[in-house]
Amino acid sequence: MIAEIVSVNISSLQKMWWNGQEILTGIHKSAVSHPVQVETLSIVGDSQADLVNHGGKDKAVYFYPSEHFPFWAEVLGKPQLHPGDLGENFTSKGVLETDVFIGDTWRVGTALVQITQPRSPCYKLAIKHERADLVTRFLEATKPGFYASVLREGVVRAGDSMELVSREQDQITVADVFRLAVGFEPEVKLRSAIRDYDLIPEFWRKKVRAHGPAVESIALAS
Repeated sequence: MIAEIVSVNISSLQKMWWNGQEILTGIHKSAVSHPVQVETLSIVGDSQADLVNHGGKDKAVYFYPSEHFPFWAEVLGKPQLHPGDLGENFTSKGVLETDVFIGDTWRVGTALVQITQPRSPCYKLAIKHERADLVTRFLEATKPGFYASVLREGVVRAGDSMELVSREQDQITVADVFRLAVGFEPEVKLRSAIRDYDLIPEFWRKKVRAHGPAVESIALAS
């Protein structure tokens, strides 16, 4: 399977206001034309304010499929979305959450990454787009994008291919983890497989064990 990196997006820390308080965020990503160095914990030149919920080993890079942009443009009442608008590092084309399995290893540019989990939406996304309901809409849409850890550091630029190198298992996709954590589908066998798969971070396995948390509870944990 081969897909493509449409855009590489990074940001410095910027200030926003929330509930009368000034906060820092790295969600205002914008496209860059130069290649970037992908390292174990993040991309060189990209910043995260909340290092508990963003960046780090299991969330070193965030991919978002460009195929979802028309949907979000309609939701947000915009003519179109641009790369980085959803806070993603890599805007991709040719692979969706239903195509990507937890544990997949992908070659992206000269880097090797492993798919770890879907994204749990952050309230800062709602602030950025001035939509109080955006976290709820993000959860309901089941279009979360996906995080990856970095197995081999390397260089990535817009236009690079994404090539599937190996697949650990073919049962649990990123989409499966997200919808069973957010919803209440009675898929007992799949739910059990997710709970027992140690490549899935404990945050998501806990949500699945809870038999589908309410939208509010998963959002507040972001």
